[in-house]
Amino acid sequence: MKTISLASRAKNLGSLVGKHWILYLFISLFAVLSFVFGIYPMVSSVQFSFLKSNTVFTLKESVGFNNYLRLFKDPYFWDSFRLTLLFTIISVPLNLISALCLAQMLASKNLSRGAMLFFKLAVFIPFITPDVVGAVVWKQFFNANGAMNQLLQGLGLAPVGWLTQSGTALGVLAFVELWKHVGLYTIIFLTNYQLIDPSMYEAAYMDGAGAWQKYRFITFPSLRPALVLNTVYAFIQFMKTYTVSRIITFGGPNYATNFLSYYAYSKYEKMDFGSATAIATMLFIFIILLTLVGMSIGGDENERK
Repeated sequence: MKTISLASRAKNLGSLVGKHWILYLFISLFAVLSFVFGIYPMVSSVQFSFLKSNTVFTLKESVGFNNYLRLFKDPYFWDSFRLTLLFTIISVPLNLISALCLAQMLASKNLSRGAMLFFKLAVFIPFITPDVVGAVVWKQFFNANGAMNQLLQGLGLAPVGWLTQSGTALGVLAFVELWKHVGLYTIIFLTNYQLIDPSMYEAAYMDGAGAWQKYRFITFPSLRPALVLNTVYAFIQFMKTYTVSRIITFGGPNYATNFLSYYAYSKYEKMDFGSATAIATMLFIFIILLTLVGMSIGGDENERK
């Protein structure tokens, strides 16, 4: 009976594959691409982190955890780690609050269909703009002789060293990243807005609920799935911030924008491949842990609902 059952299952599986062979073909192609350009480089990078830097691409010489131990003693690594955390802690709430406000505006019934489409495009286009292109444009905008300082001078104000002062340089990168990513978070929130049953608001209105009560007890709880998704994605995005630091500030001034990703790249430029891949591996592990924590919190919230 067991043999017959296994044979029957194999026959059914073969029949299913035969009917949907195009689907499985695309899945297999995606699996191959994921392995070649995703899993294999990731595994190789982890392996490199245990090798001596000058033997990574030749006769590989293992140094165990020495690359990691050197990082733990490196003050620049810890400064980069703290800076990356600070940038993430600033950027995540800034982006999510801005996205919530934008989604609330776009969900307004006072907007016409054409106006809503225009503002959706205006908000989302920066997200699909190539990172390097956006960074180059904003670098020119905030340069010493850029449009921002020309505007200040036109108003009779003194020019500001936006990219040459530690505090303002970090603020500029936070602003550029907000411009770049807030559109995606807004669209996700807006999609969740459109899934809310309008009858809930009508019932709340009949019960005498005000605007704040409607938002607190209907809108915000309904947005929790989108909030969890956006929060997890935002933490991942900002913990691995690289392009703006590489293009706009080169990690400066005075290491003020030397994020972990950029610090790993600077190690790579110095042919210190072991340390570079060790930094990348530690950052990857930290991001995975953050993601798992966020997903578990989101799962608990959904269960309570």
